[in-house]
Amino acid sequence: MNLCAAILLFYMFQLIHGQPDYLGFISIDCGIQVNSTYQDSISNMIYVSDYGFITPGENRGISSDYVKPSLVKRYLNLRFFPHGARNCYTLRSLVMGNKYLVRAAFYYGNYDGLGKPPVFDLYMGTSYWHEVSFSDAGAFNWMDIIVVAPDDYLQVCLVNKGMGNPFISGLDLRPLKNTLYPEVNATQSLVLVNSNRFHMGPTDGSVIRYPSDSHDRIWTTYNAIPNSTEISSTSVIQNNLRDVYDVPSSVMQNAATVNSSRIDFSWSPSDPSVNISSKYFFIFYFAELQNVRSNAVRQFDIIINNKTWNKQPYTPTFQVTDYFSGILHGMENYSVSLVATKNATLPPILNAMEMYLVKPITMVATDPGDG
Repeated sequence: MNLCAAILLFYMFQLIHGQPDYLGFISIDCGIQVNSTYQDSISNMIYVSDYGFITPGENRGISSDYVKPSLVKRYLNLRFFPHGARNCYTLRSLVMGNKYLVRAAFYYGNYDGLGKPPVFDLYMGTSYWHEVSFSDAGAFNWMDIIVVAPDDYLQVCLVNKGMGNPFISGLDLRPLKNTLYPEVNATQSLVLVNSNRFHMGPTDGSVIRYPSDSHDRIWTTYNAIPNSTEISSTSVIQNNLRDVYDVPSSVMQNAATVNSSRIDFSWSPSDPSVNISSKYFFIFYFAELQNVRSNAVRQFDIIINNKTWNKQPYTPTFQVTDYFSGILHGMENYSVSLVATKNATLPPILNAMEMYLVKPITMVATDPGDG
């Protein structure tokens, strides 16, 4: 056995017994055989069974009608919970007070033959995370939460609300540097719902995640900007010194632009829980990808719901990531406009964006024996 194989086996053993791998990652494929592991061929991440993370529940494969060649392995099986109002996964060996990204993934795939996806609640410990629901039996759902660990473990709990048995396909934990996402603290988390983390790359549905993003955030393509075209660069896009989001270069190497003086689009949370007391946190990312001629000017204002976010006309920096962020109260729809100033000779651009639901969180650790 060579050294690399021995190291891989060691980390697989650690993961099987509920310990993070050498990156601090925990990657669980819920519903696969007890103590089994596999290495993803694209990311090289090691996925393990949920043995050691939870006791209750039953494993089941999805219906053969929903098994497609393009379906990733972790969605072929799931763990469902026909008993108990609350069932919890415990993610151990963490660092109290550190930030973590936790992702829960769901694919119903008519595993129970009922053709009716359940509706249930997701909790981070004792704090409500979000409702889990599906548009149809073949719909995917995944949610991220960025949270500060109140102890050396976190618990992800599925709560039955009388609308079908809760289930889960996958559960991930990724450590974050404590300087990232300063909006997150001991009493406030950020929840990503409906995959609202976008890059402006090719419209082929391409996804950027680990290893391109060292934090394994999932960036999907946004193609809802009317009459937009793509500009791109193969050069490395640097993060500026004040950066607190660490967006990878691969995300910033593409941008959407238009053949007019403004980019206009609207975004809806598509979230039944949103009301006037809800708060959304928006981040818009910019980087100039073209070597603009000395007599050309790219300059624009960033306007969200008729409010200008920039204090002075904004010009993206060449091959350096910059951002504008802010919190808005919950609404059914948000209008976004990037409007060229009268001095501009080039249209606005947009490279990437994130939209989070701001959630209060109770800094109370649950009993790791629960679940």
